Amino acid sequence: MTTRRGLLAASAAAGSALLAACDPGGAGPSPSPTGSTTAPSPEPAPTSSAAPPGTSAAGGARVLTDLAYADAVERAHLLDLYLPDPATAPGPWPVVLFFPGSAWRSGDAKGGPTELSGGTTAALLAQRWGPQGFAVAGVNVRSSAQAVFPAQLHDAKAALRYLRSRAAELGLDASRFATAGTSSGGWCATMAGLVSGVADLEGGDLGHADQSSAVQAVVDLFGPTDFTAMDSQLVPGGQSHDGAGSPESALMGFPVQSDPEATHRADPTRYVAAGSPPLWIAHGTADGSVPPGQSELLFAACERAGATATLTLVAGAGHTDSYLAEGAPDREVRTTRAGRTSTSRDPDPTYDAVLAFLREALG
Repeated sequence: MTTRRGLLAASAAAGSALLAACDPGGAGPSPSPTGSTTAPSPEPAPTSSAAPPGTSAAGGARVLTDLAYADAVERAHLLDLYLPDPATAPGPWPVVLFFPGSAWRSGDAKGGPTELSGGTTAALLAQRWGPQGFAVAGVNVRSSAQAVFPAQLHDAKAALRYLRSRAAELGLDASRFATAGTSSGGWCATMAGLVSGVADLEGGDLGHADQSSAVQAVVDLFGPTDFTAMDSQLVPGGQSHDGAGSPESALMGFPVQSDPEATHRADPTRYVAAGSPPLWIAHGTADGSVPPGQSELLFAACERAGATATLTLVAGAGHTDSYLAEGAPDREVRTTRAGRTSTSRDPDPTYDAVLAFLREALG
């Protein structure tokens, strides 16, 4: 089986190769607060089958780097947008906003894999899914050192609104938006997908308040949910989360157990409803960073609400998503829809399985 270090190296290489192919002349100009692209000058808005201004890769795929979706906070309000080749995958394209994990400690995690994020990157997803007609955005949000909750949720929703505001120009399908993420990024993706109609969690002051931040599908890879329950769910040797120095306490701005009611505002399980977007969840049973019980809580909330969700528990896997590339011979797959739950071994939790989920959920 591929080692974790090998997967990270392979993911980084894939991302570097795609970026290099998309930027043969080097780095583009610095972004403006309004979100300039790597294109040197404006061009007419594209039709659904024409790529927008940007830097071309061989075959017509494009990447627009460092788009500012809100006023600059160092690099925290930037995203990279990977667009398919319109010659082989005509638009408008559904888009997956990918939030990499960093334990909320990085405001610039969109560029590459880390030990905290798993091996998946936006560039890797674009390499796999772009030819299948999916646009992918790699999104930076503010770190816990830059701002505490709910700033990170505000950022995620601002990125959604920003891309919707430019959907016609960029060739995106504004009715088919998905969020995905690993670890803390999985939390961000899930919160963005589930929180709806809560004014103080929307972050409308970050821009494009006239646009919807709604999400039609969520992919959550080993993200935390109820911070107050994490220590009671630890696997042997797992790290504690109750202390003042934990990533969760840093995100909240106080030890998570000191104010459980306030902490629960950051718990995605409290926002699950029958009409929530479908969720695809995966978690390793030996995860020492985020207990697998966190994903089980999210799945249970979906069961109670009558929402649609799939949870794959990968036996023996730690804080990793290596199974997406390798498969998982030992796994349990739970599916719930309209209050009815079943358990099986299929499908194998791979990138292809996630893509199949997105196709079904987004239509």
